[in-house]
Amino acid sequence: MNAYQESLKIKRDNYSALESAELRGEQRGQKQGIEIGQKQGIEIGVEMERAKAEQEKREMAVKLKTKGMHVEEIAELTNLSIAEIQILV
Repeated sequence: MNAYQESLKIKRDNYSALESAELRGEQRGQKQGIEIGQKQGIEIGVEMERAKAEQEKREMAVKLKTKGMHVEEIAELTNLSIAEIQILV
């Protein structure tokens, strides 16, 4: 009877240890997933800001071009290429 009880105790201890290890692994995985997601979110945000800035440059170039400013001056002010500016309007 004692041997049986001891084997049950060992079985339960092993099961508990396995469950604890799985839980810790899941928690670590979730933490890493959150960190990766936040990093990707930041990178996407930065990329969106760059795209917004480029769009604003193009909008400004269109305004300046419709006002009659020379393409070379617009290129200098907006850091857009002359070819880019010429196809805007």
